[in-house]
Amino acid sequence: MSFFNHYSAIILPLLLLAGAVAFVLRRGGQWRHWRILIATFLALGILLVIFYPSANPGSKPGAGQPWLLEVQSPLCLGCVAMKPVVDRVEKQMRGKLVVRRVDIQSSEGGALAAEYGIEMTPTFIYFGADGKEQWRSVGILDPARVRKSAGMDEAAKP
Repeated sequence: MSFFNHYSAIILPLLLLAGAVAFVLRRGGQWRHWRILIATFLALGILLVIFYPSANPGSKPGAGQPWLLEVQSPLCLGCVAMKPVVDRVEKQMRGKLVVRRVDIQSSEGGALAAEYGIEMTPTFIYFGADGKEQWRSVGILDPARVRKSAGMDEAAKP
């Protein structure tokens, strides 16, 4: 199951491509259908490049500072979908919270996955200022929960 989760951004488009090619061939393979198919997949490729999540294992939490660990895969559709949310949380909470992104396919990510029992991506683990795990979320990140856990007043959010 984790193989399909970690590589869903590749597997799903390939399945869609196979289905679309079969559809075009059944319809007679007209040139305009091929152009639409090519344009659609080029647009999807561009969107994937724009929203491609990347790990930032270099950022380390300071002493007494809360931090959020995101264990993700750059080829996971859920990770791609959550990238704008995590980016926004990271920007809004700069200086108050460290966001650390780790690719589960890297050696460090594999070790963290084993250490914390992570099987699905994206997985978010919030650590308090004491360095202990406070909560975790699989698949989706609630920015309001992050702000509340970090002690930021909801009314004071930017």
